[in-house]
Amino acid sequence: MDELAQARVALTLLEEEARKLLARLRDVRAAIATQRTKIDALSRSSVRPSIINRLPTEILVLILDLDVHTHRHRKPQKQTLASVCRRWRDVILQTPCFWSTIYVTSDAPWINTHLERSRGALLDIVIEGSPSSPSEHLALIPGLDTVMACAHRWHSLLVTNINSFSDGEREEDLMEFIGDRFKHLHFPSLKSVAIASTCDIGDLEFLSIAHAPALEHLELEEFMTLQDSPSPVAMLKALRLHFEAGRCVEHLPCWRLVPTQALTKLSLSGDSEPFSYHPNSLYFPYLVLLEMERVNNIRPILDAIVAPNLKEVNCFECLDSPSVTLSGSRSKFASVRQLSFSSSMGTELRYGNVVRFCEAFPGVHHVELDGGDWPYLFEPPSSQPELGRNSDIRYPMDLWTELKSLTFNGLHSEWLKNHQPMAWLVHRRALSPQQLHVKVNGFNASAEESYQRSISAYESLKENCILELDGLSSVDFPLPEDFSSIEVSSFHITSSCNSTCLDLAFTGASKTSV
Repeated sequence: MDELAQARVALTLLEEEARKLLARLRDVRAAIATQRTKIDALSRSSVRPSIINRLPTEILVLILDLDVHTHRHRKPQKQTLASVCRRWRDVILQTPCFWSTIYVTSDAPWINTHLERSRGALLDIVIEGSPSSPSEHLALIPGLDTVMACAHRWHSLLVTNINSFSDGEREEDLMEFIGDRFKHLHFPSLKSVAIASTCDIGDLEFLSIAHAPALEHLELEEFMTLQDSPSPVAMLKALRLHFEAGRCVEHLPCWRLVPTQALTKLSLSGDSEPFSYHPNSLYFPYLVLLEMERVNNIRPILDAIVAPNLKEVNCFECLDSPSVTLSGSRSKFASVRQLSFSSSMGTELRYGNVVRFCEAFPGVHHVELDGGDWPYLFEPPSSQPELGRNSDIRYPMDLWTELKSLTFNGLHSEWLKNHQPMAWLVHRRALSPQQLHVKVNGFNASAEESYQRSISAYESLKENCILELDGLSSVDFPLPEDFSSIEVSSFHITSSCNSTCLDLAFTGASKTSV
């Protein structure tokens, strides 16, 4: 091959190599472009939204709705939340539950905005006004007219006073004003009504069966009865009455307004002294819960009530002694299973109170008491011959033969004498194999009293009960040096206890943190 032919072969080889290199270059550049696109996509996806914005819309709605209803009297709350970010704003604007609570004011356009954005959902109506100011009442008319047009959507109604009336203006009760405007309306979906304003029975005609057939829950905070009752309300399930002191009331006409056949919860408070009751005159066949708070004349109420299915009784800051309140009530409350009792008398309840109290609730399972009021609860058997000849009934609480749990809000120093709780627990364990659950809530005491109480309480644990301490610190319950030798079957603590100290003391015990 001559020199020219060799040169041409070499050129052809070089040109082929160049084509391969160019193809490789194109492949590399394409790979570079693909990698850059991938890197850009990964970079954008790494900027994740905040945790609250990653929540599903349904969960976010629940959180925001809880905050709005927690601060329901803070009217700009929705606006404040909506200004946080665009998502929150969109969720609030598009979710009916945020617009179903309507405050009746003179701002009718704002009420119309709520009606539109609530999209047909049932409404919670709040009326805030002055108790005795006609000018304030007249300012409510535009808002009242707007919500009255959709009375068929009302689910609940709250009436409350926010201002005191001005001197010199003609007195006119807010409920009298509202009741007169509502008496011709029909509320087919109204379930709950709460009136925190002076209220006479004659103002409640709009709650009669003909007007509010679905009503189940009624609260009257400043209740008085000056007029004859109108047609009765529907079959309520829950009723709360606060009797206004000094009002003219007689012969309990409210029960002509409120049928008792379906009532399951009854709460009473205030001055019941003027009422006249006949024994066994109030029959509640389905009543399950009875609450009385600061009632100053309990005995006539209990004498009048007949509730064969009553399961729970709560008396808070009672003004009457149990010996007066509960004497002769044993047969009436045999069905009660849960009992809470606190006294505001400021004196320790004597032995006779304890016995009558235990006799009145023979079938109770769960009891909560203010320990400081009951020095004779664990009285030694030798001092109590009144309990009878039955050898099993030696202590007042032996009358609670079905007791399962006992809660004390504080302890009484008298119980430290002769280890009274321990003696009773030993006696009770001999009668029943089931361990009693005893809970002691926090209390204030001197260091010496706390030390003594700790010994008594911990010794009571010795295979005779399950003890739960709530709200107690190591200062409240310093541990004795030799306490590690005590055998404990079960022990429950709360986060407020000194767990390190307890861990050292209860070596080998079964411990549960609450």
